[in-house]
Amino acid sequence: MIKNLVKRDIKSRYSRAFIGFGWTFLEPLLLSIVYYSLFIIIAGRPDKLYPLQVLTGVIVWGHFSKSLQASVVSLTKGKNLIKQVYFPREILAISPVIAQFCISCTSLLAVIPIMYYLNVNPEIQILWMLPLGLFMSTILALGIGMLVAPLNAIVQDIEHLFKFITRAGFFVSPVMWTYEMASTRADGKLLDAVMMNPMVVPLTLVRKGLDGSEFNLEINHMIYSISFSILALFIGITIFKKCEAKVVKYL
Repeated sequence: MIKNLVKRDIKSRYSRAFIGFGWTFLEPLLLSIVYYSLFIIIAGRPDKLYPLQVLTGVIVWGHFSKSLQASVVSLTKGKNLIKQVYFPREILAISPVIAQFCISCTSLLAVIPIMYYLNVNPEIQILWMLPLGLFMSTILALGIGMLVAPLNAIVQDIEHLFKFITRAGFFVSPVMWTYEMASTRADGKLLDAVMMNPMVVPLTLVRKGLDGSEFNLEINHMIYSISFSILALFIGITIFKKCEAKVVKYL
């Protein structure tokens, strides 16, 4: 069932688009060009790797935000199917996240020509940093989404709230800025406050995996982010399984 729902989600997303699946490359590339141009105007000359960093940030954050929003509305979006037959309802939250993961992995292929142009050669760390960063962002989105999906079935203001949260989170997460920018301008408690955002580490891991730069994340920040993601998934699944049968009457 998950396999069929994933196929349906991917096909339906680009079914009537002339460019079709090409939007998985074109959308993040166009957004990155816009954001990069704005940064050049505002901040002047950035690091030579900045175009790659922006493109990576846009793709990973897009994966997280779309996965989160899809899991938040999983029960309300699947209400017609829920009313017809019984099945494990967590499938409705898992399948769109898997579909988005497949799309985001395909989108990451767009960084290859940028890496070639910038003469960036990935190091061996790409084999663990890239998968770990994507995995952390995926389970974090799924966990938080499943945590609030039952509440959204009762009060659908939740999905509008999370649309705002993901838009605001774009600016407080390292999409347009990097961990190095934050660490040079903030230290001590201020840097710790920045690192309270659990998406800082996943975004930074994917970036460092692709550009081969030095791994300079503090171990306590790594432990916090990994623990936060795993705990969010565990709590989200627990709350979802406990509450989903009680809230379907509101659909």
